[in-house]
Amino acid sequence: MRRDIHKIINLLLDRLPEIARGIIELRPENENFIKNPDDPVEHVPNWHQFGIITHTKVVLESYINNLEELFENWNVNDKINKKLHCEIDGIAKSDLIKIGIILHDIGKFARNFEITNGHIEHDFYGHEAISEKLIISKNTLVNEILKNEFNLTISQIKYIGRMAGLHFELGKSRDAARKSIKGYSIEFSNSEECEKALLNIASLYSDYKEEIGLLFLCDSLGKTDIRIKAKNDEEIEKQEIFIYEFIKKRNLNPKLVAAIKQLPVNMAICKKYLQII
Repeated sequence: MRRDIHKIINLLLDRLPEIARGIIELRPENENFIKNPDDPVEHVPNWHQFGIITHTKVVLESYINNLEELFENWNVNDKINKKLHCEIDGIAKSDLIKIGIILHDIGKFARNFEITNGHIEHDFYGHEAISEKLIISKNTLVNEILKNEFNLTISQIKYIGRMAGLHFELGKSRDAARKSIKGYSIEFSNSEECEKALLNIASLYSDYKEEIGLLFLCDSLGKTDIRIKAKNDEEIEKQEIFIYEFIKKRNLNPKLVAAIKQLPVNMAICKKYLQII
C-alpha cells in the first residue's frame, strides 16, 4: 500500500498546476495566476517565500523529514505515532496526511479580492474551509481524482479533506495572544492563558487534536527556508539584523522578516500544544 501512496503523491504533485487552473476564477486580475499558479507574487510574498505549489512541496518535505527529530526532542513521538499508525480502510493516517498536505492549500486558488488604498489585493481568508470543500464535495475535479483514479474510499477522502480544513486551526491561538500583554511570543507560549487557549482548540477537535499540531508546524516550516533558532524572544530580536542581511543577499521581499521571526514562536506554540494535549 505504501507503494500506491507514493504513486498517488507523485501524481498529485504533478497535477497541482492542472488542479489550480481548474479552480482559479477567470477574471483579469487572475491572468498571471492562471499562467503561473506557482508565482510567489501571487501568494502574499511578505509571509510566503514560495508560490503556493512550491510551498506545498516544502510543507510535505517538512512532514516527511523534520518531524521525527523534533517530536523526539519534545517527548511526544510515542503519542503522535500511536495516532498516525491508525488506519482508515487499510491506509495509515500518516500516509493520508501526506495527501492532505498536497491538497491543503488548493482553496487559495479560489481566492477573493479586496481593495486596499485603491489597490486590488488578493485575499486568501477562509481558504482552509474551501480546500476541504473542494476535496470532499462530489463532482469536483479533486474529488473525482481521489475517488475514481486513486480508488480512495469516502472515509479516506473525508479524513484528507478534514486535514486540509484544520491545517491552520492552531494559528487561532493568536486570538488569545492579541488579548495578552505578552502578544504572540515565546513568552506567551509559556503562559497559563496560552495553555487554556490551546486546550480549548484541542477540545473542539478531539478526534484530530494531534494532527492539528503537526499540520500547523509543517505549514509554518513551509513558509520560508530561512530558519532561525531561539529559546526566547530576546534571541529572536538579536538575529533581526542577520535576517535582513540574508534577505537582502538573496533578493527576497524585505517583509519576509516577519515570517522568519515568527517561526520560533510557532514552533514553541506547537511544542506546548503537543505536550499538553
